[in-house]
Amino acid sequence: MTDQLEAAEGEWARLVERKDADGARRLLAEDFVLSSMGGVGDRVTREAWLDNLQQMDTRSLSCEVLDSRVFGEIGVVRARLRWEATFGERDLTGDYLVADVFRLKDGRWRAVWRISTRLTEM
Repeated sequence: MTDQLEAAEGEWARLVERKDADGARRLLAEDFVLSSMGGVGDRVTREAWLDNLQQMDTRSLSCEVLDSRVFGEIGVVRARLRWEATFGERDLTGDYLVADVFRLKDGRWRAVWRISTRLTEM
C-alpha cells in the first residue's frame, strides 16, 4: 500500500512540472488545503492551488520520499522537494520539506493536505 502512496507523491511532482491541471484535479481531494511557509501561501484551497499552477513557471521539480505510513484509509508521506520555479516576480527556487496527507477513496489516493516548509540554506 505504501508503494501506491509513494507513486501518488511522485506523480504530483510530475503534474506540477507539466502544469497538468486535469491530472491535479484527479489527485487533489475537493477539500485539499496547502499550508505553506516560504512558498505560495499560508492557506491555499484546492481551487486557488489549481489557479496558481497555471501561473507558476516550473523548470524542474524533484521529489525524494523520506518516509510513508498508512493508517487505514489515511496515508502520510514525508518528502524533500527540490523546486526550480518562479511565481510571477517571486523566485520559489529552493528545497522544501513536505508532509502530505492522503485519503484512500474509490481505490486511489487523493491529497487532502500538504504542509510545506521552505528550507533555509545552512
